[in-house]
Amino acid sequence: MKKTIAASVLCLLAAASACKNQSQTGPTGRPVPPFKGDVPVDAYVTGATPGNYGGTLVMALPSNPKSFNPIATVETSTTWVINNVVYKALTDYDNQEQKDIPGIAKSWESSRNGLEWTFVLRQGVKWSDGEPFTADDVMFTFQVMLDPQIKASARDLLIQSDGTYPAIQEIDDHTIKFYLKEPNALFIAALNNAFPIPKHKWESAYKAGRFDQAMQLNADPKDIVCLGPYCISEFTTDQRVVLTRNPYYWKVDKKGQRLPYFDKIIFLIVPSFDTMALKFHNGETDMIHDINPDAVDLIKRGAQANDSTLYELPGFNTTYLLFNQDTGSNKQGTPYIDPVKLKWFRDPKFRQAISYAIDREGMVRTVLLGHGSPIYSFDPPANKFWFNENSKKYPYDRDKALALLREIGIMDRDGDGLLEDAGGRQVKFNMTTNVSRPYRVNMGTLIKDNLAKIGIDVNFQPMDYNLLVDKFRVSRDFDSAIGSWQSGVPPDPIESKNVILPGSNDYYAFPNQKGFSTDWERRLDELIGKCSKTMDMAERRKYYWQAMEIWSEYLPEIDLVAANYAVAAKNRIGNFKPSSLANYTYWNIEELYFTK
Repeated sequence: MKKTIAASVLCLLAAASACKNQSQTGPTGRPVPPFKGDVPVDAYVTGATPGNYGGTLVMALPSNPKSFNPIATVETSTTWVINNVVYKALTDYDNQEQKDIPGIAKSWESSRNGLEWTFVLRQGVKWSDGEPFTADDVMFTFQVMLDPQIKASARDLLIQSDGTYPAIQEIDDHTIKFYLKEPNALFIAALNNAFPIPKHKWESAYKAGRFDQAMQLNADPKDIVCLGPYCISEFTTDQRVVLTRNPYYWKVDKKGQRLPYFDKIIFLIVPSFDTMALKFHNGETDMIHDINPDAVDLIKRGAQANDSTLYELPGFNTTYLLFNQDTGSNKQGTPYIDPVKLKWFRDPKFRQAISYAIDREGMVRTVLLGHGSPIYSFDPPANKFWFNENSKKYPYDRDKALALLREIGIMDRDGDGLLEDAGGRQVKFNMTTNVSRPYRVNMGTLIKDNLAKIGIDVNFQPMDYNLLVDKFRVSRDFDSAIGSWQSGVPPDPIESKNVILPGSNDYYAFPNQKGFSTDWERRLDELIGKCSKTMDMAERRKYYWQAMEIWSEYLPEIDLVAANYAVAAKNRIGNFKPSSLANYTYWNIEELYFTK
């Protein structure tokens, strides 16, 4: 009851138009404000049903975005707002047809050996401030993205075997060429994640070494210049992000009408995913994705009154438990991890024992309420082509867990029911997750209870999502954490090289390590590399399956479950094509419209 009252109070405190009225707006029949300039010569013509102009689409976020910078940020609340909404890439992906499609580049071609790629940009495209978009902007974007001083996750998708990146040449204002040293099976998909930024806005900040301060939340919205269908117009911490139509957007419908259709997009910022579900149930938002399993029935019950539909889709996203194996130290010279704990965490048998001690089937049954499946490697069963059934399994087995721990000198030495290592130190550690995900908090409680049954004491303390991201990527101040990975688009595992390649930015067990700290990490890196630069799909799968057998044996992360993916939307939204790949309910946001 308190949660419902709190959500209602939050709604009243936020701008009234954001909470109650906006989701009731309908089409006006005309774009407000009007579009500017002529339709680009090379406008992209979509195949979707022509729609109506007008109205405001309202959705919700479970936390504040961290920035509006498309190069230096990867956390969910940021990418939900900006990826393919505020920013667009050279290439794009059709979630429904599951194929690469043109983006700002109208066409491309490669040499027969796959080492040279030429992209032709659309002519007449302008940034949202009216400045022309040219090859100079693309060259500047890759200069920034490939700068080792910039934390850019998309960079890992382009890295070559020798540690270099493709060379880039500007042929003319609308043509660029990439030169690779080796074939890259997912080169086009890698470019899906490289969002151009305007050189005329950010070159001076980059040259001054201040790019990390660019496009932050406190920036003037006029400075967040975009190529996507919508642009940032307002951000109020803990309340909302408002986006308005890009007046120079470069897509049109089959009638030649310029897109997008909605006047505005509003993301309400709410305390949790439960609140997101409550707001949709109460009719305060128009669409919702990433519905927690315990909220599925709530959404179903309100479907008739809401004139909405819930869709439960195969889940591509994975939830994992991660141990910090970082051997580094902070600026004060203090090790990130207590050396005693670090010795435990870096031992594969310790991680295997923990995996055996976790009841995944119970987790699916009690935490996901049956809406999901247990997993033991990086890929869920829904990713049928890449899923490896032969990866090592860890069925719930306390005896096997205790036997593995005994092999490395961890056992109950004094009969008190608690485990100690060979030095007599009690085996206990801290664990965290983001508090905005109730089902992950429930998973943490279950893991804590599972490990207590074998004599391991876990101090479980959930925290704010952005603080957790900071611990992963900056401070490294954590023992273990429960997190999840959003599937790449397309769901090819090489799209996740930034996660599965040892030493990459988001290889959170030990990111940005120099060289390889273990032989198995070296072998994993070699196999992922072969998968990346082999063009034959059968060969690629062979290499990847070998890599995942190493992954599931040595467990750089302990993969736990894949939840089914539930989304819902009001039935009055036209061109709605739900997907379990990002951006889920609004991957085609420029085509969405209100039918009535």
